[in-house]
Amino acid sequence: MSELLIISTLTGLTTLLGAVTTLFIGTPGKKLMAFYLGLSTGMMTLVSVIDLLPASLRNGDFYGTLLGVCMGLIFLLVVQKLMNHFYPHPHLDVLDEESSAWQKTGWMMTIAIALHHIPEGIAIGAGFHAHHSIGAMIALSMSLHNIPEGIGLSAPLILGQLGRLRILLVAFLISLCIPLGAWLGELYFTSSPQAITFGMAFACGAMAYIIIKEMGPASIRLHPKSAQLGMFVSLIAMIFLHFLE
Repeated sequence: MSELLIISTLTGLTTLLGAVTTLFIGTPGKKLMAFYLGLSTGMMTLVSVIDLLPASLRNGDFYGTLLGVCMGLIFLLVVQKLMNHFYPHPHLDVLDEESSAWQKTGWMMTIAIALHHIPEGIAIGAGFHAHHSIGAMIALSMSLHNIPEGIGLSAPLILGQLGRLRILLVAFLISLCIPLGAWLGELYFTSSPQAITFGMAFACGAMAYIIIKEMGPASIRLHPKSAQLGMFVSLIAMIFLHFLE
């Protein structure tokens, strides 16, 4: 459990790293952001299809796996719908806004990222229970995903004239949602073979939603070629890592 706590905490802190990058260096260019997102998209896709899904089916039956995948998808779909209901346009806009409007955008993104981090932590916890290498790969892919999230979180808060220390504190607290999710995953989704099946399938469904609805489209929008390069590099990396096992 201590190893899982350390790795999930370090994974969460990459959100803080993204915020620090924006505060003290500036927002990275579109090509680099697209590459990061493409790399994370490819790694998460391959981990889900090659590792999590087969491990879920190994520990249980098809219907338990199907239920878990559907629940993971539905959970993040509901989160997204709630966020859109309370604030229809949570993404950054090129138009000039008042500082209060940017702060509102930043706070809504903060809530959205916090809610997303919990199933990400569950995915890490479930992956570690299947095999340490699966958990490590999920953690690495989530880390690459969290850096742009930290950048996206801090940018509107900066424009909203929130102080640097407050932005860093917000990013730090958001980072802790991933070890919280990992703890919940270890506590509730590893108690029986059925729970393990459901936990891994839930993580797979949650990751599929993030890939299909968020990271994949976002990376292509930013810079298609850089995104595709990131996805290709992730494929080579995953083949190499599986060859070493």
